[in-house]
Amino acid sequence: MKSRAMLVTVVLLLAVLAGSTYAAEPPIAAIAWQSATLTLIERDADYGRMLRLGDGRLACVFDRDRKIWVRHSADEGRRWAPPVLIAAEPECWLTNAAAISLRGGKLLCFWNERPLAAVKHQHRPAPAGGLTRPILIRMAASDDLGATWSPPRTIYTAGPSFEDGCWEPAPLELPSGELHVYFANERPYQTTAEQEISLLRSYDQGGAWSEAQKVALRTGRRDGMPTPLLLPDGRGIIVAIEDNGLSGDAFKPAIVFTPLSDNWGSGAVDGASSRRWGALQQPLEPACYGGAPFLAKLPSGLTLLSYQESADGTLENCRLAVCLGGPDGTNFAAKTYPLAGLAEPGQCWNSLCVKNDATVTAVSRATINGVRGVWAIDGILQRQ
Repeated sequence: MKSRAMLVTVVLLLAVLAGSTYAAEPPIAAIAWQSATLTLIERDADYGRMLRLGDGRLACVFDRDRKIWVRHSADEGRRWAPPVLIAAEPECWLTNAAAISLRGGKLLCFWNERPLAAVKHQHRPAPAGGLTRPILIRMAASDDLGATWSPPRTIYTAGPSFEDGCWEPAPLELPSGELHVYFANERPYQTTAEQEISLLRSYDQGGAWSEAQKVALRTGRRDGMPTPLLLPDGRGIIVAIEDNGLSGDAFKPAIVFTPLSDNWGSGAVDGASSRRWGALQQPLEPACYGGAPFLAKLPSGLTLLSYQESADGTLENCRLAVCLGGPDGTNFAAKTYPLAGLAEPGQCWNSLCVKNDATVTAVSRATINGVRGVWAIDGILQRQ
């Protein structure tokens, strides 16, 4: 906040927020991250996603030892109950867990199932006939807020290799009760390196699922790692993606949009569409990597975006970055680094959880004091 660049960013952000119908309360100027709240949720875990349950507790799903787990907290994330196993599959790596607490009370968890044979050959050709087991999007349901889980079910089947797989499912419930799962999908592109964002729909809380629908593709590029968010007042759905055609060849955070009344009926968002835009008010340099975006929404309707950032384009040097945006998912600015001075480089696969109108939690796979795992830190929203 002391630098002129940060001051200009905040002023521009406040100008955006001042025109919003959600600016009746004092606008948010920044997030102050509280190092005293730093908490290890699970050692040696990855890809943590935190959410609020119907009974007020917090839950965090993650993968560890190639299995999917959940832990619960009854004290706002200070302490966590022992992990509960959601799913395991022999000879597979289960990862990319994401959970949603439906309005009816059911808890659903989705994840990516990757056969170890495909993982082994992700960077080199497999022997002829060596890859036969497909990469999957799977789910399980809980009627007791995560204490017990149904057997896993497959909701999408891709190919058997990392060249035609499916990745990173992310759920969203609409006001109508329609349930969406967005995911990155290479299956339709057997002869190219392209990747689209696909959508599965359920109208019965996950009992049955539609065929996959393409909702975003920049031709010749790789749209990936979707996170959906429902905008206030039924304005529409935004999905944060990583887009490697926005600026240079490195991934950058981007937003694709559909009005709720259209619900992707107008077709997929291509690279030139007005329904796609760069997420950041101050764009990253072309060589800078900004991947794995994640969206969250404050009670006021304002939005938050996290992503992993590295100037040299490597995962090894990534930092968790968090920005504030307007109620339409535009002009994300006032960037902060929640783990600055706390964690080693390599802060990856991050997410956000809004606890209340004053507190947001950032979740990261990070190494802190020599301990690698899923960590969480709280930020306090600072208002003018």
